[in-house]
Amino acid sequence: MPALVFLLLSFWAFSCGEKPPLRLTTAQRDQVDTLYLRAINQGGLSAEMDSLCNSNQKANIQHLVDSMLQVRRKEEEDLRKRYAR
Repeated sequence: MPALVFLLLSFWAFSCGEKPPLRLTTAQRDQVDTLYLRAINQGGLSAEMDSLCNSNQKANIQHLVDSMLQVRRKEEEDLRKRYAR
């Protein structure tokens, strides 16, 4: 009887662990990729994402240009102050 209790407690303790990660075969991964791409391409979602990327890129480039201009103007101002003496 004590062995049975120990055995049941052991099974109970080890059954509460984390499940192993899901492992897919190559065919299953291909199928998941295909379904994902179909979902992305439905309803023009892909075109919308491309549009957002282009929009973000233009905004980021403008921000970088503005930052570079501020740095260059500060450098120019410092040089003028140094050589004006």
